[in-house]
Amino acid sequence: MSKGRVLVAMSGGVDSSVTAYLLKQQGYECVGVTMRLTCPAPDPATGISKVDRDIADAKAVAARIGIPHRVLDLQGTFEKSVIDRFVTAYQTGLTPNPCIICNRRIKFGALLDAALDMDCDYIATGHFAKTDQAPDGTWQLHRGEDPKKDQSYFLYSLTQERLAHTIFPLAGMNKERDVRRIAAEQGFANAKKAESEDICFIPDGDYAGYIERRCGHAAEPGDIVWRDGTVVGRHNGALRYTIGQRKGLGVAMAHPVYVTGVDAASNTVHLGELEDLTVDALLANDWIWSAPEDRMEAELSAGGFRMRAKYRYRQADQPATITRQADGQMKIAFDAPQRAVAPGQAVVIYRGDVVLGGGTVTAALKE
Repeated sequence: MSKGRVLVAMSGGVDSSVTAYLLKQQGYECVGVTMRLTCPAPDPATGISKVDRDIADAKAVAARIGIPHRVLDLQGTFEKSVIDRFVTAYQTGLTPNPCIICNRRIKFGALLDAALDMDCDYIATGHFAKTDQAPDGTWQLHRGEDPKKDQSYFLYSLTQERLAHTIFPLAGMNKERDVRRIAAEQGFANAKKAESEDICFIPDGDYAGYIERRCGHAAEPGDIVWRDGTVVGRHNGALRYTIGQRKGLGVAMAHPVYVTGVDAASNTVHLGELEDLTVDALLANDWIWSAPEDRMEAELSAGGFRMRAKYRYRQADQPATITRQADGQMKIAFDAPQRAVAPGQAVVIYRGDVVLGGGTVTAALKE
């Protein structure tokens, strides 16, 4: 008897391929789906685009393990929900994370909706994270067991309702030791396929050039200003700078200096010393609870609570206290000073290895 019908998001990569294989072995009825999110030009050398190559890889794996495969065209939704938000954020001086936006709006938004419309009980992806259900019926999102691959930071938008329909089969696995081995044993052609570290819709990594091309004009030049207000140089687009940046500043200084602020309204980039990047707290809005919302809100109402937080993916989470401000924003006060907190980044909070929730940084505070 089937354990349930699962829509498996198959990107064409090795992680999602092994995800589909494992779920079928475990007794689930699987349907593989690859999302078409963009439509890039074909590679002149091969005559096929990366997107079409990924679709072909996913289709080949689905055929090999004996499950149906479909292509779901979400280009319009992706453009509006992810690309437009990404471009607008940079134009307003923020530092967005498009993968987090995509997980919220696309993979566990539009794709999950499609899964339910297709009478699937669950959606599954190749993320390295873990879910489980407590005896009282509530759900928990945990870090993946391989600390080098843990992707729970990107998944804080998974509410209780979404967690109930989500499976992460790679939770306890090591990428090289387990996932690639299984792929090789099953004869998957993508067993050794390299991982993509770039933003999927900007494969060359030149996000500033992408935004300029999308907007149809070059970014406006402006002043680079030292901490005392002195103009020390000119930039060719404030969107090319982010808080904490040290290289490629376009100014000659006698010692290392850092971007301490990007003011989109005045088109000004601010520089300063390393100490100018140090903050004690941050504010965040657009907050989402992954843990049961009523319990988290009760703890907040009681005066806030202790937890650990991080505002960059590769950062070790830091001990801190969270409280709600009068304007509804969350304030996260760190035990130790932090550096280079940039508005637009995601901040995610944990209790042990459990994700409690997260939001978008709006301000960094010195206290």
